[in-house]
Amino acid sequence: MKKRTYTFQERNRLLISLCLIAVIIAGGILALGKFPLETVMMIVGFGVGTLIILFVFYKIEKLTTLIPFVIILSVNIMTFLMLENRPSITTYLITYFGLAIITLYHRSLYLLVSGAFGLLITNIFLLRYGESAITNFSPTYYVSFNLVFLLVTLILIYQSMIGKNIQAQAFDAAKASEQAKEETLELVKQIKYTVEQLDQLNDQLSENATLTNHYSNELTSTFREISGGVESQTHSANEMNESIVAMNEEVSVISDQTTEMNNNAIETSEIVASGSKDVHQLNDTILVVDERLSETVTEMSELNEATAQVGQVLETISDIADQTNLLALNAAIEASRAGEAGRGFAVVAQEVRKLAEHSIESTEQISQILGLIQAKTVAATNRVNESIEIFSKGKKLTDETNQAFQKIDQFIDHLRQSATDLNERMNILTESSANVVDEVNHVSSTSEQLTASVQEVFANIEDQNNRMNELNQRVIEMAQLTDHLRQSLQTNAE
Repeated sequence: MKKRTYTFQERNRLLISLCLIAVIIAGGILALGKFPLETVMMIVGFGVGTLIILFVFYKIEKLTTLIPFVIILSVNIMTFLMLENRPSITTYLITYFGLAIITLYHRSLYLLVSGAFGLLITNIFLLRYGESAITNFSPTYYVSFNLVFLLVTLILIYQSMIGKNIQAQAFDAAKASEQAKEETLELVKQIKYTVEQLDQLNDQLSENATLTNHYSNELTSTFREISGGVESQTHSANEMNESIVAMNEEVSVISDQTTEMNNNAIETSEIVASGSKDVHQLNDTILVVDERLSETVTEMSELNEATAQVGQVLETISDIADQTNLLALNAAIEASRAGEAGRGFAVVAQEVRKLAEHSIESTEQISQILGLIQAKTVAATNRVNESIEIFSKGKKLTDETNQAFQKIDQFIDHLRQSATDLNERMNILTESSANVVDEVNHVSSTSEQLTASVQEVFANIEDQNNRMNELNQRVIEMAQLTDHLRQSLQTNAE
């Protein structure tokens, strides 16, 4: 409504200005046409009085709707007065001037009123002054003059209707433009809010990535220690194997010399003492290996828990990436609604969504690697538990061997009388030693397999570290994109 009122007032001001110019021109024409001074003063005075009334209506902004009617009435009265003083075709044409200027309002009502007055003046002119003002005047002039004026009036009315429609469309377009501007401002606000959310998300991603990297470094350090422990265990098992092989050789020598035990009782006693000492050392070594294996099981359990924690962190990163993808999708939708103005932001939103999808793929790959690590860790733990059982059997065998040596020591005095029995016992001892050698070889093989598994897990963890570093780089790139988006918004706002 305010826009329509303002436009109407502007047209009132324009019509008042045109009337002022018309009064000045009319005064000049009357003066140059040598009209009587009284006639000139009367017509000009009437025009000036009308202008004063119009100006007052315009300034006080009251009765402004009457201004067009006052203009129509005043122009036709001035035309009538001029026809009364000098009836001619040129004076009559002022009627068309009054009809023409009123078309500036684009209102059919004003044109109908002006046309009615124009037809009235046309017929007055033809009836009173037709024969004197028009050469060879005939009754057909009544029809032709009225028809021409009526056609002109109808054409102007139709033109005003078209102009009114165009004006309405212009108002609607202005309103739509204003609404689009408001929507654009709202979109800018939403984009600014999205940028703030992206800032917070970048901070969270950076913090989580740093924490995950820290956990990964700790996990790497732990597996280095485990790898060193397993290598040490393998070395100890090899040493134990060598010791048992040496012991087996000694037992073989003892078995070969059983026929000479009667003459070498003292030497046999020393050999038995040495064998008992070796068995004690073997027992101590087995205890150490058993303790190392228990520590390895504990460390692998801790490794399992650490990988589970890393998995939880990866789930958090995946959730954050999903949220980033959703925010980028919403931003792309809003940018598509903005049309051409939002194309730049749509490209940025698409890049952010690709980055979020890449983050999701990376976390899924890391999760698969962690799953493989956990599976390998469980398998290694099972192997270590099997090794513990095997070493328990080995310890049991060493205990039995120790008991056998004790019996040998107890019955050393009866060796001479029990050479045959001792020979049989030595054969049994030889078989037991061979079994121990086999078990120790199995332990050594298991340790080597465990070493290979730990090295493989260690390689996977190093690969995970590389991926975490790549993820940190992606987070930095996302922060840079957010800063670029913020700068673009500031530039557009300026």
